[in-house]
Amino acid sequence: MPKKSWKTAMIELQAAQEAFMDGDAGPLQALFSHAGDVTVMGGFGGVERGWAEVGPRLAWAASHFHGGAYSQQVIGVTVGKDVASLISLERWARKAPDGQPLPVLDLRVTQTFRLERERWRLVHRHADELVQKQEPLSSRTK
Repeated sequence: MPKKSWKTAMIELQAAQEAFMDGDAGPLQALFSHAGDVTVMGGFGGVERGWAEVGPRLAWAASHFHGGAYSQQVIGVTVGKDVASLISLERWARKAPDGQPLPVLDLRVTQTFRLERERWRLVHRHADELVQKQEPLSSRTK
């Protein structure tokens, strides 16, 4: 069952991210576990813990999207008996409310899923800006 439901979860995740791009957090909220241990460290910064914080955070973040194009490049996947990890690069080519393009968000993303009642649920999402590899600040010459 987990392999079949993992494929289903990935289809649901893609659809949820596309809805999110249109300002609708509902499908992503439905994919998340509603347990007290869920966490989000989203692309707009901050840390939310527990469904009471994560659910509203997703709605708030989605409200900043007004259409565009979403794409994901999977870097790595590990699927265990009841826990899975998805590492990817995401591109959010978003639009302003007036339809004008906004700066593209290129994110590196780590997501953790847990099998709950034979269905994969998101329990953690960490997204931050994708930057080019560079020397640590302490190693750079002035």
